[in-house]
Amino acid sequence: MKLEILHSTRYHYTGPIAETVMEVRLQPMDGNGQRCTDFRLEVSHGVKPRTYVDGFGNRVHYFNLVRPHAGLSVVSRSTVETGLGPDEQQGEELVQDFLRFRSPVRDVEGVRELALRHTISDPTAPGAAEQALDELTIAISRDFTYDRTVTNVYSSVEDVLNLRAGVCQDFAHLFIAVARDMGVPARYVSGYIHTPGERAATASHAWAEAWVAGRGWIGFDATHPIRTTPHHVRLAVGRDYTDAAPTRGVYVGSATGTMAISVKTRDVSG
Repeated sequence: MKLEILHSTRYHYTGPIAETVMEVRLQPMDGNGQRCTDFRLEVSHGVKPRTYVDGFGNRVHYFNLVRPHAGLSVVSRSTVETGLGPDEQQGEELVQDFLRFRSPVRDVEGVRELALRHTISDPTAPGAAEQALDELTIAISRDFTYDRTVTNVYSSVEDVLNLRAGVCQDFAHLFIAVARDMGVPARYVSGYIHTPGERAATASHAWAEAWVAGRGWIGFDATHPIRTTPHHVRLAVGRDYTDAAPTRGVYVGSATGTMAISVKTRDVSG
């Protein structure tokens, strides 16, 4: 599948602010079944971002706008091929990093209880690990309600367990925590999921990838609940949301700000 993606983020402030410092992870990754064939990033006010590759292999664009402004826009345009074959190198260099807990992915009682309910029958068998992770994916979707109103970007797995509800970010964090407690390295993925249509309006999405020995990284989307498909596009990966957030920044000034995000995807496979 070949997808075109338009991602627009617009900030508006109640008054002029002096400075904005921002990092964005909006360039789709290469590898693990996908390839970014074209990427353009447009930032208002004539800003020219610089780039670097972070420790997880994400392409990061960053900039500093140091003149007064009351608004800012960041628009990315991508073309991505998905459904490609597996990588020759499976990317296991950082696997042990994805077994460690830190907030918001915490090793708490509710996580341990879920891990016990989804014990891997034979830890030496990749198929047994995949089956347990599939069952965990279904259980999260079944037992937790998708609700945009109950959590925020700072919510932890404890909040999700207490509320029995959350959004894709929360479900990804919960899956990661339980998988790690099961002894399976797991990482957070930010990205998109394409909904078929002439030009589908969607939003940023999140899911998890688990490392299964002999199989590599496998994506599990507990929101839907499915394994990832060619309709999923990976932007960035990390230990949790804070490593892979599409946009992250701070500004200097006393004004308050609002953010509006628009994402559109289009299948141009022909």
